[in-house]
Amino acid sequence: MNPAGWRQVLLSDDAYALRPPSSVAAVAQVESLLGVGLPADLRALYLATDGVFDKTGQWFVCWPLDEVIKRNQEAWAQEAEGRRQLLGFGDDGTGSPFCVSTSASGHVFIWDPIDAVAYPLATNLADFWRGWHAGTLKT
Repeated sequence: MNPAGWRQVLLSDDAYALRPPSSVAAVAQVESLLGVGLPADLRALYLATDGVFDKTGQWFVCWPLDEVIKRNQEAWAQEAEGRRQLLGFGDDGTGSPFCVSTSASGHVFIWDPIDAVAYPLATNLADFWRGWHAGTLKT
């Protein structure tokens, strides 16, 4: 999905507040600082908005890029090696991060920091968002 498509999808529900779009340079800086490339769909989402805020629950479902850097650096330093293979981009409101694989797969997972296990949620970011929005994801 392209950035305009992401904005249209994300704005279809007024429960979410979008931040201004990220720049290509800001996304490239995140990739450089973390040493991983963002999958195409996640890159497009950030070019549409620098974070998605759940107004009802009062948290970022998709973190702003500065939080992506901070939270991944902390997690990669402190958590199990398996977490290093995942790039966190948001969370479920209870602290369990949503992640994408740092490989080219594009799959979306939720990381359980207690069990140090990643549980699959969707095969791509668009399916993840549709499932999250509809409340059909098994987290």
